[in-house]
Amino acid sequence: MRSNARTEPQTVDPRVNHLLRGLTDEEFDRIHAALEPVRLERSAELESPNEAIEFVYFPTSGVASIVALEEGGESVDTAMIGREGMTGLPVFLGTGQSPVRTIVQVPLTGVRMRSEVLLDELPRGGTLVRMLQRHAQVVMVTMAQLILCNRMHRLDQRAARWLLQVDERVDEKPFHVTQEFLAQMIGVRRPGLSVVMRQFKDAGLVHYARGQISIANHEGLAEKSCNCINIIATEAQRLRDLERATDAAS
Repeated sequence: MRSNARTEPQTVDPRVNHLLRGLTDEEFDRIHAALEPVRLERSAELESPNEAIEFVYFPTSGVASIVALEEGGESVDTAMIGREGMTGLPVFLGTGQSPVRTIVQVPLTGVRMRSEVLLDELPRGGTLVRMLQRHAQVVMVTMAQLILCNRMHRLDQRAARWLLQVDERVDEKPFHVTQEFLAQMIGVRRPGLSVVMRQFKDAGLVHYARGQISIANHEGLAEKSCNCINIIATEAQRLRDLERATDAAS
């Protein structure tokens, strides 16, 4: 797949990304020269269905989304990836491609690395492999939880959950996302989402205008959200604690 990332000057600190920050100095030094700073705008496609993944991306701000596609062209968000992780997990898992898309939800900065560089590093084992194993588990838990969320929870709960998940991953506030795009990501129709966003705005929970959204009351919006965000966060924290325990024992 042809990349549509824009190369950025060397101003991105790769170790803002949690996976890269967790590497030993020796591991980071081995791959540092292969990390290319990038900025990607909303809707940029990082992975196309059933095509070889050329790059893996380590976000430092912004959000990428793994999107499931329906034959009629409809799509829905199945997992978010921000500064806590890496896109391109099929490369790590040894398949190199998947039937889903990965796109940018909210303008993203970070670094990318050619897939073959990651593949060359994996046989060394060490911290990188352990952290990617745990990141893959968090993504799988997220996918399972969002299946439940999209099936069982109200539109307002899902919208609140999505906004909170994005907000914790971005540096730029307000962040840019249209209601049409948000409706697509959570699998609802635009008119219904517009009603919910108006309710959030009238309640003083969010500010939005011309595709720019900011959260005005985190606590209030969290009360509107379902508990899915906490379940995902709890699993991510459990795995971080496990990594720290592994490091302490080694």
